[in-house]
Amino acid sequence: MSETVTGYIDHVIFRNEDNGYTVMVLKGMEEGQELTCVGTFPAITQGVSIEASGNYTTHPVYGKQFQISSYVEKMPEDALAVERYLGSGAIKGIGAALAARIVRRFGDDTMRIVEEEPERLAEIKGISEKKAMEIAEQMTEKADMRRAMIFLQKYGISLNLGAKIYQKYGQSVYGVLQENPYRLAEDISGVGFRIADDIASRIGIHTDSDYRIKSGLSYTLLQAGGEGHVYLPKEELFKRAEQLLGVDASYMEKHLVDLSMERKIIQKEEKGQVLVYPSQYYYLELNTARMLRELDIDCPEDEERVERRISQIQKETGMVLDEMQEKAVKEAAGHGLLVLTGGPGTGKTTTINAIIRFFESEGAELRLAAPTGRAAKRMTEATGYEAQTIHRMLELTGMPEDDREGQPVHFERNAENPLEADVIIIDTGAGISDSVLEFVIASPEIILVTTPEPSSLTDSYSLLKALYRNPAFSKEKAKISIVANKVTNVEEGEVVYSKLNSVVSQFLSGRIDFLGMIPQDQELENAVRGQKLVTVETPKAISSRAFEILADNYINNEHEMITIHKGITQLFINFILRRTN
Repeated sequence: MSETVTGYIDHVIFRNEDNGYTVMVLKGMEEGQELTCVGTFPAITQGVSIEASGNYTTHPVYGKQFQISSYVEKMPEDALAVERYLGSGAIKGIGAALAARIVRRFGDDTMRIVEEEPERLAEIKGISEKKAMEIAEQMTEKADMRRAMIFLQKYGISLNLGAKIYQKYGQSVYGVLQENPYRLAEDISGVGFRIADDIASRIGIHTDSDYRIKSGLSYTLLQAGGEGHVYLPKEELFKRAEQLLGVDASYMEKHLVDLSMERKIIQKEEKGQVLVYPSQYYYLELNTARMLRELDIDCPEDEERVERRISQIQKETGMVLDEMQEKAVKEAAGHGLLVLTGGPGTGKTTTINAIIRFFESEGAELRLAAPTGRAAKRMTEATGYEAQTIHRMLELTGMPEDDREGQPVHFERNAENPLEADVIIIDTGAGISDSVLEFVIASPEIILVTTPEPSSLTDSYSLLKALYRNPAFSKEKAKISIVANKVTNVEEGEVVYSKLNSVVSQFLSGRIDFLGMIPQDQELENAVRGQKLVTVETPKAISSRAFEILADNYINNEHEMITIHKGITQLFINFILRRTN
């Protein structure tokens, strides 16, 4: 249950100017008492009296605190409070000494004088007529903001969001909310369609409002973007928007035309279908395609010289490239752009290493990158060359909030300031392609290998979700088993299975079995790098024994316990690999 406290802000302990998060001390509740308050506020000034709503909490380090959810500024009611307010820095140009002189001159009538007859402040020594009017402007501005925040809180808008809205619209905020609150979703970061729709319903805007339908159509397209789609067929767009808005699709056609005329969407006809793009995605795709075409240049190389170089690389490194891998290296040498794809274990890493060695022998400057820090680390380990995240390589600068100051998120490396590199290799990681999904659906028995890493678990669940939601997949006929890879102990492996099985059961109404575990093993990593079978190279390795038991369990449907000693400090005890029915 929410509680209310009243007092004045004695001092601010901490304030983050980027998001408004503030820790401050409130006094005046009772004589001699003070209360530490926390919350997010658009602006805070010492000396200001407030009435705040929220709840008491206990911080593990700092003890009792009051978490403020909403508040209203209260104008000071007596001469002492007025002096404290004016002298706190709330009004630029008035310090403690000047505040005392003003209050001595006007007493309890001070606030009325400041707001209604500011020219009289010039009667005070040290205040010119110009300064008096500046003080009056500040008071008006603060009063306007105070009224606006109260107005916004009436519609359930938080302090932090209210500050953003007021900063964007100022005094026009009243007209925006009353006429078209869906503008908030377009103009302000952190306000999506659902928040704007909730505000609109509180205001009393009808469900079939033109503004609502247009905003809902735009929102539906952007949501599809989150699924990886840059467009939706018109029929699919209307179907999804109908579910979102609760409005018949027949109302939407004219609004689609309006959005086209406003240049917010692009409609393209292809193979008898109308495809609807958000404008930004359409031009993004178009520009990306243009840049790819510009990069896709032919760089003819002497084929015999390239083959000699590849043979030399294989001799020096011990690599053994098959026909397709050699072709990939040749294609990389002869083209400005190359996309290399392949399933797990097909030799992509070996091919990339060969490409790196080829360009290195040509004296080229190379840059390696991956989408995430973890992927970049794996790329570094696999190639022996330092890899970066794509964002770091392109020197990402700025934060979304900086947009207000004209410093939006941007890359320092761009067309005007390109990377100084001859060859750039980007590892995009694995994904759920149509071909992968089709293959998995066709399989009566599926063994899914995952690791305890959160990203691996997320990818595994994404695959399972796509599988279960595909109408061609029969969960009654297919058997899915989990192998926990790179685990450090039995418990960790069991947790991996438990997490996946729990979400599959809860959200997909399915079931998966637990086949077993493979431990983290340096011998296995060495074998992978050398493209050798660990069971052949080091048959006594703990991973080799694990593979043997895993195969045994699979064939015979049995359990086996294993005790494995590795090194001095690591003990792998009771390593159980099993298959459950």
